[in-house]
Amino acid sequence: MKNKPIVTVGIPVYNGEKIIGERIKQVLNQTFQNFIIVISDNNSNDNTSQICKEAADKDERIIYFKQENNMGPNWNTNFVLDKADTKYFVWAFADDIWENNFLEENIDVLDNNFKIVGSVGEVKLFNRIKNKENGKIEIKIIENSKKFQYVHPVSGNLEKKIKFYLDYSMSSIIYSVFKTNKLKQANVFEEFMNPVRWRGDFACVLSIIKQGDLYVTTNNIVYKEVNEKSSSLIQYLRKSGYSFFNIICFNFPFTIWCAKNLGTKIFLKNLTYFVKLNIISSGGLIAELFRMCKRVLCGQSKYW
Repeated sequence: MKNKPIVTVGIPVYNGEKIIGERIKQVLNQTFQNFIIVISDNNSNDNTSQICKEAADKDERIIYFKQENNMGPNWNTNFVLDKADTKYFVWAFADDIWENNFLEENIDVLDNNFKIVGSVGEVKLFNRIKNKENGKIEIKIIENSKKFQYVHPVSGNLEKKIKFYLDYSMSSIIYSVFKTNKLKQANVFEEFMNPVRWRGDFACVLSIIKQGDLYVTTNNIVYKEVNEKSSSLIQYLRKSGYSFFNIICFNFPFTIWCAKNLGTKIFLKNLTYFVKLNIISSGGLIAELFRMCKRVLCGQSKYW
């Protein structure tokens, strides 16, 4: 490479043969070109490896790793960040879509604002829908109902920033371009990987806020894929490797982390939030258990 890259684009992926090739192209087509791509394949058993190797052979900015074992999503997310030694870093998850000016716009914000540690565009959701006639995958954008629906800027006093994001309860700001040294100081994915614990991304956001302010640009968009059909929370947790205890009390470890890391004063001021969080999540699991019992009694198929 002629010039030292400014930003590392970290792509953690597992069995992404249907989307990884297009995702790599989206990054390569950015208007900002001074980057390096680090791909970590979490021991995929489809054609992900071949697609990534071919891309790396064609472009020296792409570094590809294939893990010998599937280490879990938090481990893989942490791995690509650990490999970054550039000024800026951004996670580019395989099923996301960026507009072409994403890197340029957000790096410009960081270059010109020393208090801002992370910058992202508006976030919108989308579905990938298979056309029944020609078999092609079509993208259906789900328009937001309001500004800053999934990401919101935050600045100023730490206590107020924490309070705002606890109430806001969205972690999509994690898709920002970050100042690498600040993100590494705030990163908690390693702490949340063994055993796998719920809301590692949100804990990371709360930790990042302690490093500085977060910004949302208005002229570029990150598109996040969502499934058309709702799925069982218990099913998702089981597939993600959560233990029985972590399923029963899936928000409790996050609550303990907040008590230890946000400071006693801030935690106690927001105690009502954490009480409600654990009561509501427990109630949701109980309701799901009742739904499963009903399905069994009615002779319907199980979904976990």
